[in-house]
Amino acid sequence: MPTVDSVLEQVGEFGCFQKQTFLALCLLSASFAPIYVGIVFLGFTPEHRCLSPGVAALSRRCGWSLAEELNFTVPGPGPQGEAFPRQCRSYELDWNQSALGCADPLAGLAANRSRLPLGPCRHGWVYDTPGSSIVTEVWP
Repeated sequence: MPTVDSVLEQVGEFGCFQKQTFLALCLLSASFAPIYVGIVFLGFTPEHRCLSPGVAALSRRCGWSLAEELNFTVPGPGPQGEAFPRQCRSYELDWNQSALGCADPLAGLAANRSRLPLGPCRHGWVYDTPGSSIVTEVWP
């Protein structure tokens, strides 16, 4: 089996044409540097959670702060090793029920929150950071 050294001997040295081609590719790549840097700073994924229209209405009705709304309506951390469960799942509940109270709306539905049904985000996302990025513009 040929080695890299033997292949390079067969192909030839790093001559004038290879140096010119390498320089041209470096200059071309340098002209795209702002795009590469922009992707790093604009392509981040901000903190987010599932949008649930019923939760927003219940929060307005009860006068919750954002921290209270998140505490009552967003699933907590999942099993060990599961990546971002609270960002990818939401409770599959009818948030417009009159049985839901403002003190702890999930307490009357199940003794343990881990028994409440979870499902994927169906209504989009809510981003908890101001401003925008490529992610917030493409996946609202």
